[in-house]
Amino acid sequence: MRQPVSILTLVSFVTIITFSNMAAEVASAQKEVLESTQPDSSKKNPEAPRPAAVPSTIPTAVPAAPSTNAATTIAPAPKESASPEAVAASLPQPTPTEAQPPPPVAIAIMTPFLSKLELNGTVQLKGIYHDFTSPRDSDKRLSLTLRQMKVELDGAVDSHFGFKSGFLLDGNNKALGIHDAYLYYTISDLVGFKGGKLKRPFSQEALQSSKSLYTIERGELYHDFLTNTVGYANYDVGLMAYGGFEEEGKTLGYELGIFNGKQNDNPAKDYGGQHYETTDKGFLAKDVVMRVTASPFKSLNVEAAVSTKAAEDTTDKMNYGYNVNTGYEVGLNLLIQHLRLMGELAWGDNHNKVDSKIISGGSLFFSFYSMAVWREDYSHGRASETVLKMEGLDPDFEPAKGEGKPNDGMLRYTFGSNYFFNPRVSLMGNYTILQPVTGVSGEKAITQGLDLMWRLTF
Repeated sequence: MRQPVSILTLVSFVTIITFSNMAAEVASAQKEVLESTQPDSSKKNPEAPRPAAVPSTIPTAVPAAPSTNAATTIAPAPKESASPEAVAASLPQPTPTEAQPPPPVAIAIMTPFLSKLELNGTVQLKGIYHDFTSPRDSDKRLSLTLRQMKVELDGAVDSHFGFKSGFLLDGNNKALGIHDAYLYYTISDLVGFKGGKLKRPFSQEALQSSKSLYTIERGELYHDFLTNTVGYANYDVGLMAYGGFEEEGKTLGYELGIFNGKQNDNPAKDYGGQHYETTDKGFLAKDVVMRVTASPFKSLNVEAAVSTKAAEDTTDKMNYGYNVNTGYEVGLNLLIQHLRLMGELAWGDNHNKVDSKIISGGSLFFSFYSMAVWREDYSHGRASETVLKMEGLDPDFEPAKGEGKPNDGMLRYTFGSNYFFNPRVSLMGNYTILQPVTGVSGEKAITQGLDLMWRLTF
């Protein structure tokens, strides 16, 4: 068959770039050694070597709020006041940046009305070749897609009040949308408030910015289930309190929010796009989400979170019945020199996209992902990453009864290679295998896919 040859060629492309640059670095180092052994009177003040992956012209960015990414501040807050940047910097972050290229510095916009206004964003072009081993052409998918074109504004009135807004100009079948549009008020390191369209504080993978993902997509098995099938994670409309403290290098943070959620009883739809609900259709059906993060030492972050999904029994029009399902999550993020290890476990009630099963009762689910990222840094901001990831999902896992009925679990493996031409431009390649672990007769066999993406951030 001709398809495997084509796929090996495409997968090899990213790897060839990586090894070519490694060879170029070795040759460059040898040349510098030879030149250093030969005195040159014309070089009275030779240039000092630059730190790897941190070009002298690109300063490291400062996070803007808990669980989000942002750029360097224009007007730092006075020491006696606690800005959201200061609060976020003191809290454990779900995705530390030590093993990533420094985020690009935002574009500063000068205005007499705001102490800070910065512009940043991303453009992501993606190509897919899925189910390429299928004997039928009708099963195969080969396409280019604009995954995302997003522009963000990060502004502050002073050290306490500010806002953030993300405009999705195109991508993922949406011509225009608004993400991360919220106001914030920071009282101190211990207490701050955010309100608007923002991510629920549940799952470190969901909270990670698309500008710094290690794989092209978040977990298409794990994350998709938590977002669309049960609605515990990702964007929503709500009000959230956050804060934390640091003592002797150890940090502890919290996030607690109440969200509108989304009501749905159509099996053909799901809970995706909760933040696009103009008005909450529920009266009592509000969701509560809480997350606690801790960093016992610099290279380790751990977290635990709980998220609810509420529904109303409207049989009695005078007194609605309140029903709620709950999901739980624990996560870990560990950095050991070049190696980053990340993972999450999530479990809880599965209502399978509809409110009626929150009221009548559904099954229990269990899901997880684990990921290892090996990073090599080169000069001038260049770098490469090798990624191995595994996801698992059993949507009807019931510990008290053994397996679900029937068992329809899935495993997904992702092999990735990323190359950073500089901190702003990267090329990403993912080879994925989806394996059913099922007792359902007639279930599809293993499927494979190849994704390539060109990502630019600013």
